[in-house]
Amino acid sequence: MSDYKTYASFNVLTIAGRLSHAEVVEYNGNSWLSVTLLTELVDEGKTISVTFNNTNGLMSLFNAGHLQNGRRMTVTGHLASFTELYFDKAAGKTKVLKRPVLHLVKAQVLDGGLGPAAKKETSTPDMAGQVIELDEAPEYGAAAKKAQAAGVTPGF
Repeated sequence: MSDYKTYASFNVLTIAGRLSHAEVVEYNGNSWLSVTLLTELVDEGKTISVTFNNTNGLMSLFNAGHLQNGRRMTVTGHLASFTELYFDKAAGKTKVLKRPVLHLVKAQVLDGGLGPAAKKETSTPDMAGQVIELDEAPEYGAAAKKAQAAGVTPGF
């Protein structure tokens, strides 16, 4: 038996990822923002989900429409759980999640932790094969010849 007490609250993680899903959850008269980020723990690695809840600034941003999927975020919090399995009641079997889930508690996005929103794809119309009508250009040659005859440089 150890004489030392362990303090898990000193273990803090900082995770950078992109917002996958956010929704306001209401339960027993309380409401909070449930957030899911997607990230990779190593280069070219398997994508994992990072979940956490928030009741203040992020919830205000979400309610104002400024927290869109794809936005880069950096969150800091305490690791509460990490799982790769779930129990399927209908099948009566334990199954593997599509993505492992890391859940943080006491999570916060510090100043500078909100990155840019996802780039919106700008679509330009495909003009290939379309027939377009052009206006007739004014005859420039006659005006230039007249200006040259008068000893003036056209356009100045």
